[in-house]
Amino acid sequence: MRAVVGISLGASAIRAAVMDPMGRALLGTESVTVARGRDRLEAAVDVVDSVCARHGADRENAVLVVPDEPRSRVGTISLSVHTGGCVRLASELGAQLMYLRMRGLVESGSTIAVVDMGKSGTSVSVVDVATGFVKDATWTDRYRGSAFADSVREHLLAAYGTAEPLSPNDSQLLTEGVEWAMEMIALHRVVRVGGPFVGGTVNVWRTTVDRLMLDYVTEAADWVSDVVRRGAHRVDAVVLAGGPANLPLLRGVFAREWGSALVMPQDPQSIAATGAALLAARRSESPFSAPLPVVPTRSEPLPVVTTQSRHALV
Repeated sequence: MRAVVGISLGASAIRAAVMDPMGRALLGTESVTVARGRDRLEAAVDVVDSVCARHGADRENAVLVVPDEPRSRVGTISLSVHTGGCVRLASELGAQLMYLRMRGLVESGSTIAVVDMGKSGTSVSVVDVATGFVKDATWTDRYRGSAFADSVREHLLAAYGTAEPLSPNDSQLLTEGVEWAMEMIALHRVVRVGGPFVGGTVNVWRTTVDRLMLDYVTEAADWVSDVVRRGAHRVDAVVLAGGPANLPLLRGVFAREWGSALVMPQDPQSIAATGAALLAARRSESPFSAPLPVVPTRSEPLPVVTTQSRHALV
């Protein structure tokens, strides 16, 4: 066995992480978009098979992370891995916690609140780091990761759209383009999005996203603060997870609220997949104990890239 594999089934993509069998080095990651109309769980199992075959990983040791109802986590051990089906399953929270532990981002004797802003809502899970025991959890659909793309999409159509009604295909392409832009805007001040606009493409500035979403993010941060501070358990650190957690606006608003108690992992949208790979390494009885090494990141700007969907970095 040359590697272990973890897969995370998210609302916007299936993410895979490949690690060495000892669970000490991240060998690679990838993201797969599920075709419209296809069963997402079936697609995730196919990704497990494909990634394991390409990287020489043992299919029986792979771990798939699937979405769950956050409130059902209370009283459970989040680090548990469940067997008996076509693939080993783990909770998203458990995979996130495994990543945080092995990266040395949280103290072993602490209690943390993991704030996960997903596409359909935001969850707050209070968990004991040492045992993985979930002390409390709640969820709301009032604050959704998809709201960022929705607001930007409406803004672009109002400011630059033509008088012609959108066809279903144009509408879908625009939605995909804006979602791509929300990922890129975390790294770049401006990106170009193609669509049914006068001129064909328009710039999306990070400052525009910040202006559109500041009140929304502030309200979300206030809700999280109220949940954590009014809860029955003392929390030592607050962790930001989920795709929007990459946005400087979200990080800045939460940092003002929590200061040094805030933990902001790199690539927060991918920590569940990497944590799943770490769980896979543990299940394969690899004797790892040291924190996962920090993967160096590029500090220089990325080059201009043109994508198949007519969008580009500026």
